[in-house]
Amino acid sequence: MDALRSFLEWVISLIGPLVAPDWGALIKLIPIGVLALVAGFYAWVFFRYRRASRQIGMPPLPAVKPPAGIHLPGPSLAPFLISIAAAALFFSVAMGGAALAVSGTAMVLALIAWGREAVREYNAIGAAHSDALQLHDRASATPTGPPAGVHLPAPSLLPFLVSVAVAVLLFGAAIGLSFVLLGALMTAIALIAWLLDAGREYRAVEEADSSGHLVNPEPKRAPRISLALFSILFILIGGSQFGLFAPAAGEGAPAPGESVAPTEAPSDGITVISAMAVKFEQASIELAADVPTQIRFHNMDVGIPHNVAIHEGTVDAVGAELFQGEIFNGDDERLYDIPPLAAGGYVFVCTVHPNMVGALTVK
Repeated sequence: MDALRSFLEWVISLIGPLVAPDWGALIKLIPIGVLALVAGFYAWVFFRYRRASRQIGMPPLPAVKPPAGIHLPGPSLAPFLISIAAAALFFSVAMGGAALAVSGTAMVLALIAWGREAVREYNAIGAAHSDALQLHDRASATPTGPPAGVHLPAPSLLPFLVSVAVAVLLFGAAIGLSFVLLGALMTAIALIAWLLDAGREYRAVEEADSSGHLVNPEPKRAPRISLALFSILFILIGGSQFGLFAPAAGEGAPAPGESVAPTEAPSDGITVISAMAVKFEQASIELAADVPTQIRFHNMDVGIPHNVAIHEGTVDAVGAELFQGEIFNGDDERLYDIPPLAAGGYVFVCTVHPNMVGALTVK
């Protein structure tokens, strides 16, 4: 009977969580489930990629050997490796230390590998396919286009636009939400345009294979409108973030020539530091020596992250960090608990924007 009772208790212990689950514990498992789902999706994509014999969503092209005198480079993983190394390098800039050194080394090695592949390709062309390096029409001093049966895509500035857009997106990760949204918009527009171009190229090649009539596309005009629009938006958003475009008078902002009243210290006697237009309003502050103190930091830059960190050194030569306050977006404020500091001169800095510096005297 004891054995049967133990068995039944064991069965009930297994069924119990299913009949009356701990919903709090299950809710905590939701992020893990989402992460497993995302990881499974990427594993499935990688598996399909490894087994893919044609472009995704496109009909397979017939295998045709290139014409005589034409050398086609083989596939390479170097661009993919460089992209991964560049992403790691961007993210490690904020981490510093060993992560920055490792990612920088990986970037250099990936570039060296890609360079060696390019040199080998050039040597192969020069050794075995020397005609490919000459003009198709030797009687003329100018190129006459690709040889018969060879399709060459038109030049495009879209890879450059995608690179600029991603740079703005990563720049926004350190500056503020406005630049993140602008970078995401620029990246989406550039990627969609690049995808449309790739689809047109593929349809042109497919039509040439079926009809036997190969027409090389005319080079497109430079996307001047997109470049101008992106530049204007970047200047407007950047200017507004850094206080270059002051709001009109009568909207709560000072009129031209009118000085801005500094943030007043509250009646509780706590030292106040405020940030506006990506700079500290207080050029210097004082704290008591050898006792815990507090600083109330008011970040008035809407959407821009700031904080207050205390370092050794002077305004012109910032030294080692002694205290770092929480980084947060404005308009908001935080109360920092400062540990006891010995009497002397220090400096307070914004960790996100090192150009924001002020003098701290402890006495």
